[in-house]
Amino acid sequence: MHRTPGQLLIILFAAVLSQPVASTEGELRFIDRLPSGPVSDRGWQLLDTRAADRCKQRSLKGARCLSAGELLGPNRRLPSLRDIAWLLGTLGLSGDETVVIAGRPGLQRDFVAGVLYLAGQRNVWVLKPPLGRLIAAGKGKLANGRGRGMSREVIYDVHPRDGQIILRQELWQMIKADHPLRLLDGRSDAEYWGEHIRGFRGGHIPGAEQWVAGSELSSVELKRSVKSIFYAHDPFESIALFVRMQAREKNHHSVFIEGWRSWAAAGSLPADAESFIDRAGSISGPIDARPKNSVEG
Repeated sequence: MHRTPGQLLIILFAAVLSQPVASTEGELRFIDRLPSGPVSDRGWQLLDTRAADRCKQRSLKGARCLSAGELLGPNRRLPSLRDIAWLLGTLGLSGDETVVIAGRPGLQRDFVAGVLYLAGQRNVWVLKPPLGRLIAAGKGKLANGRGRGMSREVIYDVHPRDGQIILRQELWQMIKADHPLRLLDGRSDAEYWGEHIRGFRGGHIPGAEQWVAGSELSSVELKRSVKSIFYAHDPFESIALFVRMQAREKNHHSVFIEGWRSWAAAGSLPADAESFIDRAGSISGPIDARPKNSVEG
């Protein structure tokens, strides 16, 4: 039976919901410099998220290579958590280490950090300075980065942080039940208002607010009684967006991991500022989608 990408993602991540609730121990944060002391399997481990050929050619001594592409399937779909755990085991990770995620600042680096955090990695620290700049400046001993092995070196054995992962049907049930939540859409202004379409249709999830990565949320808006759920276009962008907020806050936020692409593909689900691309390639939808007091972006 043929299944849509959204249905496949739900099936692949269904194992999350059957896992015990993850421990809240550990942290996700951005750091300005590398930790002191040598890279050690029993201390901290550096993951180089640049392209595999660059990492293997030259990186910091002890670094393991893991690009975002190795954690994504066709059409930027996520593999199952079981497959992610197996892959992390091929990098020598057990889940109990402090892992430093380094590379070029941007979505790919932050996505890798988010996958490890949601998979249950104890401590995930994201290095702010570009790794290439540190290498060029001779910061630390240099060596060839190591790719993942053909089989697991250790067993990745931690519980995922499933309480922070929201799936499409779960989100829809929360919206229908008028559950206290705050939806934050991290896509561009044009995508939010349905002027630019990357999925089956344009627009945004009903009730979602537009949120620009890096902007602050007030303490009132982050009350524990209100669940803050972040999403973007797809799993890749949604997880990267989630990392940028979760790393700055003590509260545990959530991520609608499938993103707008999956929501838009379910034609029965409602959308605000809904729009479509017609056969001629132009956008058809509500003319006055924006509020009257909005400012053109």
